Amino acid sequence: MITYIFLGIITLVVSGIYASFCYLGFDPKQLYDDYLKREQEQTQSTYFGGLMSGLFNLVIIFIVVTSSITLMKMNMVRGMPKLGDFTDIVVASLISVFLIVGFTMAAVRMLPIMGRAFENTIGYFIIDKFGGLEENMKAIFTNSANSDIKYGVLATKMFDTELFPFLEKMKMEETSPVKGIYLKKDVMEFDGKLKTEAEDSNPIYQLFRQIALKHSISEATWISLATIVSLFSGFVMIQYSGIRKKL
Repeated sequence: MITYIFLGIITLVVSGIYASFCYLGFDPKQLYDDYLKREQEQTQSTYFGGLMSGLFNLVIIFIVVTSSITLMKMNMVRGMPKLGDFTDIVVASLISVFLIVGFTMAAVRMLPIMGRAFENTIGYFIIDKFGGLEENMKAIFTNSANSDIKYGVLATKMFDTELFPFLEKMKMEETSPVKGIYLKKDVMEFDGKLKTEAEDSNPIYQLFRQIALKHSISEATWISLATIVSLFSGFVMIQYSGIRKKL
């Protein structure tokens, strides 16, 4: 019985994390405006950008983990946990969440290569199958032969923190980092600059939104995995560790 409850809780928690990172808390227009501002000022994003948002997510995950472990404990003792048991649940949740999930959040933010680990697997799969990636990229890229382009390979080379410099190189076939593929004239102004309007009709903005979503999915995957480990370790601490003797 406890196994089914645990699996059900994991499903709900993971769904909530993905919803928070990729839907409720995902604001592509704000991300796009911030990115344009950094490009204009020639500044880099800091590791501590969005610190308050990260702490808020951490507190929410702590509350969810505490509630989940309490629910599993209630199922095992067939009633409400004693005050001492509940105190131990809070302590165990605090240790597991802030150590496991907290360090994972910090590592994802400070080590870009780690944060992008799932971008070109889970992230690419979702934006390709459900995000209209191919149709949008057809409006942006072309080649001299007008043949079919393998957009999957191209999408894996683009990241939200370096999108414009990458596209700048693709203005001409000779400078493109992807052999034979370059930008259509439709996505550039008459003076050769990229169109930067944050509008749904602008394919460049749509591309940024898809690439940024790919990154958010990667972060959500890391946090989901860390939360699952946190749930399991917190429950094990309550049942089998020296925090309290097993009931």
